[in-house]
Amino acid sequence: MLAEWGLSAATIEIFRVWTDDGLRKCVPVIVKSAENCQRYHTDIRPRYHTDIPILNAALSCYRNKQTDEHERSANASLIRNFQGTMASFNELVVLAASVFVAYVVYKFIKLSNFFNDLGMPYVKPIWPFGSEVRGLFMRDHITTSLANIYYKLEPHKMGGFYNAMRPAIMIRDPELVDRVYTTDFGHFVDRGAITDPKRHPLEGHLFLLKGAKWRFMRAKLSPIFTSGKLKFMYQEMRKCADSFIAHLEKTVPFGKDIDMKEDSVGFTIQVISSCAFGIESNSIGNPNSELVLYSKRIFSLSTLTIVKIVTRMIAPWLFDLLRLKQMPKEDEDFIINIVKQTLNHRLTTGYSRNDFMQLLLQLREKGSVEVEEHEKDEDDHQETKHQMNHSIGKEVIEMDDGVLGAQAFVFLIAGFETTSSTIYHLTYLLSQNQDCQEKAREEVNRLLAKHGDYTYEMLRELTYLNYCIDETLRLFPPVPANFRVCTRECTFPDGTTIPKGTAVFIPVYSIHRDPKYFPEPEKFKPERFEQGITKGAYSPFGDGPRICIGKRFAQVEIKLAMAMLLKTFRFCPGSTEKGKITFKPRSFLLSVEGGLPMKMEKI
Repeated sequence: MLAEWGLSAATIEIFRVWTDDGLRKCVPVIVKSAENCQRYHTDIRPRYHTDIPILNAALSCYRNKQTDEHERSANASLIRNFQGTMASFNELVVLAASVFVAYVVYKFIKLSNFFNDLGMPYVKPIWPFGSEVRGLFMRDHITTSLANIYYKLEPHKMGGFYNAMRPAIMIRDPELVDRVYTTDFGHFVDRGAITDPKRHPLEGHLFLLKGAKWRFMRAKLSPIFTSGKLKFMYQEMRKCADSFIAHLEKTVPFGKDIDMKEDSVGFTIQVISSCAFGIESNSIGNPNSELVLYSKRIFSLSTLTIVKIVTRMIAPWLFDLLRLKQMPKEDEDFIINIVKQTLNHRLTTGYSRNDFMQLLLQLREKGSVEVEEHEKDEDDHQETKHQMNHSIGKEVIEMDDGVLGAQAFVFLIAGFETTSSTIYHLTYLLSQNQDCQEKAREEVNRLLAKHGDYTYEMLRELTYLNYCIDETLRLFPPVPANFRVCTRECTFPDGTTIPKGTAVFIPVYSIHRDPKYFPEPEKFKPERFEQGITKGAYSPFGDGPRICIGKRFAQVEIKLAMAMLLKTFRFCPGSTEKGKITFKPRSFLLSVEGGLPMKMEKI
């Protein structure tokens, strides 16, 4: 029957054990086992005390093995997920990089085609350093760099170049220069400098201000420089000139080679400190005067400063990101503290003085500087006309210590190097041109006999001396280039369009020495100004509404110093010929390499 159920032989044998015959065979074995259990005691507890720990360890190893396998499995899962995430991240990075590269390529192509699109000739650049690499890193002076571009663009009236990565247009034609300065001034209001007065307070001065802010500040400061206000400060200037002449009479080694640079600097710093800040700097004959050292420090361009300037030009965002400053904070605080302390002292004591600081105090307290009609001359009325014709919006600037400090600062830097260098260059040029020197001296003596003293009115009549000063400024313009940015798209009469935002350079130094406008340009010929100059060809102070606001102050200061020098001394050539004059590359102004040696004689 079991076989019929389909069971195997082994299975059938197992079932047979449980049959009656099978059970009978098992009884003797069971009885024998019972007898053995009664005869012997059997201990079934663990034989060794280490059995359980070994068992536990074995179990632990087993569990750990299971855990490790689980962790490996989990880690593998995490790795797979991470690899997936990284793959997505890498894809995003590649995508972002591709977009960035595409943008850079687009900008590069757009920049590269900038002048081609305008149909304008240009000087090809070396990316990303522009068309004049040596000039960018101040290996050459700016006059050399701009002259290179100027003559490469010959004979075109204008042309392009790259100032680092920024396309710029150089205006080479006096007629177009005049349009930028005056006719189309509304399109070229700003100088285009990168500034941030909030972080750098001294950058908030008139020279760098833009748009409506410049318009507001120009209107506020113009009354300070009227003819009447210059007369107001003239007596302080005269005291400085007297000290200057007295110092030279005592210290000049007559008949020996000298260099007038330090003496000229000392005089101009004394004038500025007295007429602007209302303090005695004692800078005449004292090269270690605090204000002299400060002024020199401002114009000294270290390698670090050059790197900062280049960084700001090429990557202004990086300059801001790194929180860089072109001027150390202590130098900013120096000027601001002078202004703050001077104004507070005058407010608390009621002290008053005929100087620039007194007029700034009036501006801060009353909101304007009062000017009587009789204090104005033709130039003042022209200034008012410019302001009325070129209104560019309304803006109000709070006249706090930082803003006033910035205006005092620009008065210092504009009057320090520019005026002193003109006196310095003119004395040297007169030493090399004795006939011009004698003619200028004769005029001074004649007008002194007429007026009896170096009065303000006497200086205004010094026509030939004024020609000598103009010719000196032609050969050595203190600021060798003027800069503008096109604030509104402008189309010139020839159809050339300058896009909004384009930088515009006026190469003052190069135009001044172009024989097309000034025959025999290297020669000192004051007479060339008797017949008048082509409009736009001569602009040492700029022109139009943004002409240097301190122009007349500088002219009066230079004429006073030169008139007194010509009356007292004779300038003679040095014992060695100077040769070609070159300029120190690490300077925005014209600082002569090796000095200008000459001799002086007492008359």
